[in-house]
Amino acid sequence: MLKIIIFISSAVYPVLAASLVPTIIHAYYKKDYLFANSLLVLSALTLLVSFFVRKKVLPTRKLSTIQGFGAVGISWILISIYGTIPYLFANVKLSFTDILFETVSGFTTTGASILTNIESINSSLLLWRSTTQWLGGMGIIVLTITVLPLLGSGGINLFKAESPGPTADRLTPRFQDTAKLLWGVYSGLTLIETVLLYMSGLSFYSALNHSLTTLSTGGFSVLNTSVSEMTQSAKWVIIIFMFIAGTSFTLIFKSFQNIKSLFESTEFKFYSFIVISTSLIFIPKTLSISDSLPEAVNTAMFTALTLVTSTGYSNADYELWSVDYRAFILGLMFLGGMAGSTAGGLKTIRVIALLKSVRNEIRKIIYPNAIFKIRMSRSALPEKMIESVQTFFILYVAIFVLGTFALSATTTFYGTNISFEGILSSVATAINNIGPGLSEVGPMQNYSFMDPMSKLVFCFLMIVGRLEIFPIAILFYKKTWKN
Repeated sequence: MLKIIIFISSAVYPVLAASLVPTIIHAYYKKDYLFANSLLVLSALTLLVSFFVRKKVLPTRKLSTIQGFGAVGISWILISIYGTIPYLFANVKLSFTDILFETVSGFTTTGASILTNIESINSSLLLWRSTTQWLGGMGIIVLTITVLPLLGSGGINLFKAESPGPTADRLTPRFQDTAKLLWGVYSGLTLIETVLLYMSGLSFYSALNHSLTTLSTGGFSVLNTSVSEMTQSAKWVIIIFMFIAGTSFTLIFKSFQNIKSLFESTEFKFYSFIVISTSLIFIPKTLSISDSLPEAVNTAMFTALTLVTSTGYSNADYELWSVDYRAFILGLMFLGGMAGSTAGGLKTIRVIALLKSVRNEIRKIIYPNAIFKIRMSRSALPEKMIESVQTFFILYVAIFVLGTFALSATTTFYGTNISFEGILSSVATAINNIGPGLSEVGPMQNYSFMDPMSKLVFCFLMIVGRLEIFPIAILFYKKTWKN
């Protein structure tokens, strides 16, 4: 297992080294030569060490499912540690715990931040911060599979472990080709959004950063006010691309060939219904805080999408809304977008499967001899997948409860001033990779006031949420570590 982890890490780190290039170029452009040279040396050393490791360490066996999941879990922890190095080179006045928190929040696309004055931070470092979210959105290891055929056909197990959702659909017979197509769609949409945001009045730097963090549903901004002071046209661009980011990228690619595939998808119709109905629920409230109906509609749709897709941009201070709205918002944090999207949360496919499972159990009481199948998009879901969804939900609830207990214990021990609503919502935002919560961690607040131990609990929950439990849970299974 150790050899497999070393081998996979040696393949992942060159991708991370290459991803430093935009930050290096921007640092040279800003004449921040010390920072640029430091990153350039880091990138070169990373490539050199990775090259020699891949030559010396080569697993002799095909990668099994349990090894694939375990390797992804460990790799993400190591990736997060690597991502802190640019922060250290930038000499930001933060503790290592704060830097780790910001890095993990970036790679997991959570968007929770400890930065109190974002605009005072080195602009090149902020570009790296946005890049971490873009990499984490589609998946660093999935990107690595597009570059290197990791362990041959064993790469499918890495793909499954990192891809969000209960299934990892193929677009082509080879998963490496599928990964390439997905990253091609992802990159193309990022480029299109950058151009549209630039045309809407943003600077190229701001447009690029917000595109990186929109398509990844991450929510990091380079502005202290997030997106709240942007023009309505810029917000509409972000609304459209948040909706796209919450849609399965596999389905998006299929829709290029046949638009009917969108409207035949049960999950897409359910996702669209959630977004539209939530927006309609928010409109009465946004009308009272807006100057016009178009602005109210914009704010309602933006808030609905930033919550449902777990993007976490701050556009309206919903912490000031009434308790019924806040309770509804807390529930929205758990939904998430479609499987195969960059959104966090439970994913709509699991929600549909769970709701239909409950319906079938009620039917069985009425018709005890009948056999009911759970269908989605005209196809019956296999029993194995239903069992997987139910197991995931049980683990999900258990981790939410344990996470709430752990955070309550650490904040009590350190005397951190936070309410129960704040604890509950912050755990929800961590495991659902949203970022802003309620009360002390509301959309206009951040996590800088939290104690170091609580921040480490958050880091763990964010990684568990991004990898959807199993790749981390499997590390506590002793068979994972056997040869």
